[in-house]
Amino acid sequence: MPFTAYNVDEDDRAYDDLIARGWRTVPVTIIGDNAIKGFDERALMAAIADWRARP
Repeated sequence: MPFTAYNVDEDDRAYDDLIARGWRTVPVTIIGDNAIKGFDERALMAAIADWRARP
């Protein structure tokens, strides 16, 4: 599955996007419409399954 990683410490645009989404902490993983804060394996797997199930 392709992905894009952003480093908010080095990329001001990525940091601004993070803040605009209402997040103030990292990591944040965005999969489709789902945003998962921190490492939450159950939430990550559910978001991936939801994303894969979309037409």
